[in-house]
Amino acid sequence: MTFITGTDSSLITSLQQQLKDSFHMKDLSTLTYFLGLEVHYNSLGVFLNQYKYTQDLIALAGLQESPFVDTPLELNVKYRRDEGDLILDPTLFRQLVGSLNYLTITRPDISFAVQQVSQFMQTPRHLHLVASRRIIRYLSGTSTRGLYFPSGSHIQLKAFSDSDWARCSDTHRSVTG
Repeated sequence: MTFITGTDSSLITSLQQQLKDSFHMKDLSTLTYFLGLEVHYNSLGVFLNQYKYTQDLIALAGLQESPFVDTPLELNVKYRRDEGDLILDPTLFRQLVGSLNYLTITRPDISFAVQQVSQFMQTPRHLHLVASRRIIRYLSGTSTRGLYFPSGSHIQLKAFSDSDWARCSDTHRSVTG
């Protein structure tokens, strides 16, 4: 599946025709939903979110009735790989963390928290499962958030790097730089 987007409709039409001449293809019109990604257009721009995907994740975790929290992780808590009891069947933990990782496409606000729990996929502990469920409880209160791209804006990618000088207490390696 290929998506073609841009501001020059004549150029898009020309590209589509060239592709049709070379390949069997079908125009599905304007993209609105694909693999859990919702695309909403208006005259001011494009909004991307994963609302339904988030609701499905909340249901998978069994947290539909749980109160939401204001932050994805508890403040000043360091998660270690050997603290607490091992999870006997880590399947649910791995499903939740994998789903959370996919959700970072439109939710960069949870990226750090998801990176923290992702470190424990090999041998997750109950404390790590609690942390992943907290991220999901945070999402239940913010499930309509996403990324907004205003039309006519010139997107500039700016990147910053910060080395944390071996902050990981388990491996004594950098986790950010």
